[in-house]
Order: sequence, then C-alpha cells, then structure tokens
Amino acid sequence: MRFPQKIDALRASGRVGLAACALLAAAVTAALTGFLDPMSLLITLGGSLGVVWYTFPRTRLASTWQLVRDALAGDPSPDDLILAVKRLARVHRADGPRGLERAAAAEDDPFLCRAVLLSFECADDTELRDVLTAEARGRQAEGEAARHVVLTLGKLFPAFGLIGTLIGLGVLLRNLAAADVAAIGPGLAIAVLTTLYGAVLANVVVLPVATKLQAHLANQALRTQMTIDGVLLVLRKEYPTRIERALRAYVSACAPTSTPRAVRPADHRAA
Repeated sequence: MRFPQKIDALRASGRVGLAACALLAAAVTAALTGFLDPMSLLITLGGSLGVVWYTFPRTRLASTWQLVRDALAGDPSPDDLILAVKRLARVHRADGPRGLERAAAAEDDPFLCRAVLLSFECADDTELRDVLTAEARGRQAEGEAARHVVLTLGKLFPAFGLIGTLIGLGVLLRNLAAADVAAIGPGLAIAVLTTLYGAVLANVVVLPVATKLQAHLANQALRTQMTIDGVLLVLRKEYPTRIERALRAYVSACAPTSTPRAVRPADHRAA
C-alpha cells in the first residue's frame, strides 16, 4: 500500500484509527527510551484485561467495544434527524400511510425506521410511546452497563500497577538478601514501571474514553426522545415546520450539565 493510500485509510478509520496510531507511537517511543518493560506491561495490562474478561460476559464486552467505537467516531448532528422527520411528515401528509412506510424503510436511522414501522402494529399513540420508551430504556441500560465496564477497567489499571509495585519490591528485597546486585535493576523496574503504566492507562486512556462514552449516551438518549416525539407528531399529520420547532426545542434546551426535559406532543398542540 502506498503512502497516500495509507493516509486515506487512516482518515477513513476515524478517531479509532487515530487512537490506535497514537498508542503505537507511544509504545515505540517507550521502547526507544527504555520505558517499555514486557513484565510490567504484562502485569498491568494483562492482569486488568484478564479480570475484566473473567468478570463480564462476552456479549457485554462486545457491546461495550461497539459503543466505545461509536463514541469515538462522533455523534451525528441532530439536524439530520430533524430533516429526516420533516421528510417523513411531508410524505405522510401527501401519500398517506403507504407512502410513509416506504419512506421510513429508506431512512438510514434504524430507530427512526423501527418507530415508524411499529406505528402500523400498535393500536394507538399511547401503546406506540410505551413500546418505544421500553426499547429506549433497554438501550440506556445497555449503555450504562458498558460504561460500568469501562469504569471498572479504569479502576483495575491503578490496582494492578500497585500489585506490580509490590511484586517488584518483593523481587528487589529477595535479591538484596541474596546479595545479587545485578538482579536489583529488574525488580526496581517492575516496581516503578507498573505504577507508571497503571496511572497512564487509567488517566490518559480509560477515563477520557469513559467521559466520551457518557457524552455519547446522553446524546443518544436525547436523539431517541426526539425520534419518539417526532414520529408521534408525524402520525398526527402535523405541519413539518411545527415538528421542526418542537424538535429544535430539545437542541436549544440541551446543556452539557443538564438532562434534557422530555417534551410531549400534547405540549406542542397546546402551544
């Protein structure tokens, strides 16, 4: 692969590829400067990953990895969702339920498509809202479980760094008792580098990823609520401009430190 093609592949991989390249560059730099110790890395990284693998089921680990990838890739703009809901509203007003079903099947957002298709199976708006809200709560619970996995990993790295430090000190004291001065260096390296690896992996890698994942889950919850209310307004054949104003209220009211308030379609009719 030529160099320009490698650059294009790196750009296509997004933030996940950039993060992998950054970790690779850090590993190469550590190896060149003498800060890469395989035993210390095995204790800190291997021990933490082994405990996580033993503690959580594989399905949750796979779900966590997928959510982390989505969080690092970036969240879609709410404008895309608003435009999609407006398109569906125009189709529903012009072509009726059959046209709405065909238009929903062509949308890229899977939750939006499912919400519209479920509307043909539910008896009324209340049942549709209950079904979609239950699915949204399931997705939220799955996201919180994934965040718990990441936070657990963030706690394990410093813990295994401390364990490695105790192991290194044990090796160091044993060699001191045996008067083996040449073996003091490896024990001291394990004692120091495991603590360093644990602190760096926890504070530079895992905790920023957990913060990114938390923001992604908040944006996902906001988008889900916008989808539910938007679909209910579409089914009531509201004007696309009124639907846009109702959904824009979510975006304007959303703040990083606050939880967005759910706006019900009944509020829009009363406004």
